[in-house]
Amino acid sequence: MIVKSNIVYANSPRPLLWDIYRPDEASGPLPAVLVFYGGGYMHGSPEDMAAACAALVDQGFVAIAPEYRLFGEAAWPAALRDAEQAIAAAVANAGSLGIDPNLVFCLGYSAGAHLSLLAAASTGLAAGLASFFPRVRIGSAEAGRFGLSDPAQWTAASPIAFADKLPPTIIFTGDDDEVVPFEDSVDLYRAMRAAGRVADLQIFSPLPHEFVTLPGMREQTIASAAAFFRRSVIDREEFSSAVADLRAWWATIIPTLAASNAPAGATS
Repeated sequence: MIVKSNIVYANSPRPLLWDIYRPDEASGPLPAVLVFYGGGYMHGSPEDMAAACAALVDQGFVAIAPEYRLFGEAAWPAALRDAEQAIAAAVANAGSLGIDPNLVFCLGYSAGAHLSLLAAASTGLAAGLASFFPRVRIGSAEAGRFGLSDPAQWTAASPIAFADKLPPTIIFTGDDDEVVPFEDSVDLYRAMRAAGRVADLQIFSPLPHEFVTLPGMREQTIASAAAFFRRSVIDREEFSSAVADLRAWWATIIPTLAASNAPAGATS
């Protein structure tokens, strides 16, 4: 694995940095995943994402962990503007990064999940998302921390309001999450499906917030996210063809099963 740290990806309003992880001896442009750290917008750094990035490299992706400004430095929506810049910079600099500009995905944990959902919706540049225990609504309980006094601003900071604009998204949550209720993830999944978007949901029981730090869970969930990116975006046509073949096979089998389960002497 090749790692390049503290690379400037944007210069406004100050130099913003990211860390880049890529497979050894990779040939051709690779799919990439921007990995956004959590920490409630109060703490966190790209270095926190080293293990997740390494797991993504093992799956054949270039992993990029961008910095974004926290509340101690700048008020909302500064972090969102930074995340939008990071996605745009990855796409614009795909050639020098050795990545496919059409296969730039996002993955975020907690606050990073909230952030990447909003940035993907606003830029329209992300090919897909993996969202871990995201907060999908900003209400009165969170508004003060975000510095938002107008309910219209709460909606603008709520990913669920943009469910119809999200790319294919897989959501991970634990049903014993004491920080962000797992129902948030369920609601986002349902809103995306109702809007005709591609969505998947994995609920882990009885696991708490940040369950990916438990033994083996980071690798398991990263592998699931990578598989989702492949079947829903990277290899979508091949996978869709296989699904069609499976449906056609079942169409021939179901009548036979129904006939074999019919009561003796029954007629159609």
